Amino acid sequence: MTALIFPIGHYNGIREQEQVVRVGWRQHRIDADAFAVWVLAHGLPEVGKGAWTVDDVVVHAQRAGIAEAAAYVERLAGAGLLAVVDEGRTFAQHHRLDVMFVGLGNAPDRLEGHAVGIPGLGIAAILDPDCYELWQWGSVAPTLWHSCEVRAAVTAEPSEEPDPDAALAEILRDLRFLVARGCAYLDVAG
Repeated sequence: MTALIFPIGHYNGIREQEQVVRVGWRQHRIDADAFAVWVLAHGLPEVGKGAWTVDDVVVHAQRAGIAEAAAYVERLAGAGLLAVVDEGRTFAQHHRLDVMFVGLGNAPDRLEGHAVGIPGLGIAAILDPDCYELWQWGSVAPTLWHSCEVRAAVTAEPSEEPDPDAALAEILRDLRFLVARGCAYLDVAG
């Protein structure tokens, strides 16, 4: 399946031999294989802002020895721990972004890049200006769709009508970059 995939929720550690992922106010306890599939849904850092699909997750999970990877994807999506994105607007209207790490200023070797990480421990990622703007302000927006509307309004030419659907494609690419590097996580809106 070529639909994009994103993990939903914030990892809360291990309890009683199960991994715990919080989505909204609810904690989900999942086994090791389900957790591996959830982690793979984040994407690989080398993918950058490229697409990461259900097929990618299934292939990588099978390579890791998870026999029923597609079934795990389906089950985790049904529980709200994965978002399989066929229609981006609906996804954006029902999910929000929250950030991890702190801003560390401009990257020392790339002034147009913005470093995020943990002071004293190091840089987790260098973000381009658009990705940094989403990271910096995305958690203020009640939904990803609001971020799309703001980006469209800010980037539209004075003679153009803002197009949040066009901004959505950019936001999804930036989101992939942030999630794959652990700089942000997705949660349900409201």
